[in-house]
Parts: sequence; C-alpha cells; structure tokens
Amino acid sequence: MHLRYDYYASPDADRDFPDVIHCQVGRGNIAVSDPTKDLIERMQPELIVFCGIAGGINGREGIAVGDLVVPPFIHYCSFAKLSKRGRQTRFVPYDHPSIRLHRYHVAHIGYDWRERNRKDPVGGKKFRGCKVLTDSSIVAGDKIFGDPTSEEQRWVVRNFDDAVAIDMESAGVCTAVAASRDNPSYNPRLLVVRCISDMIDAKGNNSQRKENKPAAADIASAFVHELVSEFLDEEPDTRLR
Repeated sequence: MHLRYDYYASPDADRDFPDVIHCQVGRGNIAVSDPTKDLIERMQPELIVFCGIAGGINGREGIAVGDLVVPPFIHYCSFAKLSKRGRQTRFVPYDHPSIRLHRYHVAHIGYDWRERNRKDPVGGKKFRGCKVLTDSSIVAGDKIFGDPTSEEQRWVVRNFDDAVAIDMESAGVCTAVAASRDNPSYNPRLLVVRCISDMIDAKGNNSQRKENKPAAADIASAFVHELVSEFLDEEPDTRLR
C-alpha cells in the first residue's frame, strides 16, 4: 500500500493503523530530521525504529562487520566550538532510545539472535555468529569517517571512548522525536538499530562498505522485523482500545 511518495505499508495493512516503513534516501542528520518530523506528524506512531548501517570502531567490544548495535545512548559530535583552547563539544536537545524497550525486548532478542545465527546466519556465512551490542553507544556525525590519519576522526574516536560505531543520521532522528513531543497524551518510543558494514580504520574502507552494505542492511531489517513483531504482540497500542 502506497501511502505517500516515501511511506509504505503492506497491501493487507490496517488502513487506519498501518505499520509504516519510511525509506530515507538522504544522508546526514539534517537530511533525516525534517522527514522524520513529517512522518511523526502524519502517522503518530507509537514506536519509531531507525535502522541501517554504521561504521565500526576497531578494538571496541570486539566489534566486527555484521555485528548489530542497538545503543542506549547517542552522541552528536559535529556541533562544536573551535577556539585557542581547541575543540569543545556543544549540545542540542534530542531523545535517546527507550530504556524500557532495551530492558524488556532488545536484551533477550539479542541473545537468541546470536545463538540462531551461529547455525543459520542472516546475510551470508561471513556474518556467522554476529553479536548484538546493547550497552555501547553510537556517535552520529555529518561526515563519512574512513581515514585513520584524519585528525577529526582520531578526535572522535578518542573523545567518545564508550562508542563502538559511527553513523550519520541517528542524532537527526532523535532530534525529530524530541521536537515532536508537544502533546502530553502522545509518547512515541524510539530505538536505533545499526549493522556494521565496515570498520572506519580499515584499509579500503570505502570498498568494504560498498561490498557489505546490502548484507548489513538485510541483517538490520531482519532484526527490526523480529523486534517489532514481538512489540506488537506484547504491547498493543492503548489508543486502539
């Protein structure tokens, strides 16, 4: 069912309360923020799950290509002041992923996911046994990081030492969710799911990302399908009662 040029639902979806997929074709936090706010305004979803790919930071939690990161915290690294004192991070208001969803859904699905993928991997044999990291953060920036000699990349890795991955959109989605909280009776919950397509300090990083992007996207979407299916079974939308 084609709801709008960038919103999709299955043909047999409930027309009044469909499960909607929004395909974001732009890259960067600014590019995704306004479309996300538009989606929230039009659809009023109870659950917002943002999924896609990310670059892994080598040496953090044993992360590797094919691993999933479902972070409880998002850092935004691109807003900063440059002065004689160096670079000082500045901040913008945005939501972080739901603690309740992490506690009651993500944790046990992540454990079962790895055990199943040891035998029947999603995305191909090279991703066998992919981990699901749920306690580590993600850094969202506005650049593609893939050069270990870059001073900015080294600064990000050094200053966000709890992060295992970097993407370009999560903070934009989180900002849109925060900006949409203008009604006390509407409380959308948020999750971010990213699959590692490349390691940011790997030789041939760009080629690695291009090669692994399709499989990494499949892994992220398969995990989200399982997560959302369980959520809908166990936590029906109270607005439908």
